[in-house]
Amino acid sequence: MIRSSLILLLFLSVAAIPGASARARSHPLAVRAIQFSPDISDVADSVIRLSPREEWRVEHFLGAMFPVWQMRRCAREASGQSASYLPVYRRVTYSVISQQGFRFVLVGYRAEWNDAGGGTVAVNELAIYRMESTGPNQVWRSRPWQASYPELHFWTSKCGWRNVILFQDGGSDDRSSTVDDRSSTEGEFGLASVFSFYNEPKGLYIRDLTPSFPWLRARERFPFRALYGQSISFRIDEARELILSASDEPYNIGMLRIVRPGRSWRFDPLRGRFEQMKVFTEVTSNE
Repeated sequence: MIRSSLILLLFLSVAAIPGASARARSHPLAVRAIQFSPDISDVADSVIRLSPREEWRVEHFLGAMFPVWQMRRCAREASGQSASYLPVYRRVTYSVISQQGFRFVLVGYRAEWNDAGGGTVAVNELAIYRMESTGPNQVWRSRPWQASYPELHFWTSKCGWRNVILFQDGGSDDRSSTVDDRSSTEGEFGLASVFSFYNEPKGLYIRDLTPSFPWLRARERFPFRALYGQSISFRIDEARELILSASDEPYNIGMLRIVRPGRSWRFDPLRGRFEQMKVFTEVTSNE
């Protein structure tokens, strides 16, 4: 009896080793290989700060849900070459907000692959998860698109019951500025989209609120309409109104003057949309 028990234990210990190694090989995209960036970029105290334990749980979930296969397919189509099995770089930018009694996680995925020319092909993808009693539930996801800039950021503002969200691809990450003056620095262009959503039992109803420059168009597979401009700003003014601003590249109109055209839009909470405020032109001396 003792001998048979020892044989059984020896068999179980030997059988457990291949099983453990097989599980490790079946999860090559380990969470520890991903760079996580909690993006607390709120302009009206609308973002939820997570505790270290909550942050770990969210990041562990997002690491497991990283859509690398869809993004790899996009990278292969963009480069015209076969992409490697694993990306050389992965990053998750996320922000947690609340609306209609639920918490939502806004997520920007980014992955990069090396190409045959010695460069890299970067791909982005957006997703929104609703925190439910059974765990996070994906309620919306965009198609992947080829990245144009190295940074992804969320800017959020609570206007009444809804969150107005600006998603920015490109521009600077100036966290040392005040809340009322956060924008990309001059000389840096970027793409941005503004949207809101309404929670429904089976998903989200998303409304694209993005305005645009009539003279600037971005031909990108962006998730929403793309606002292409310089010094894109999302702020609350002295009247507690949400203002979106963007400008164009400066150009010379004479020997001594430089003009920087731009526009501003004010969010109308009753109509739920941005309305143009003015066309502004900054004139500086060329001396």
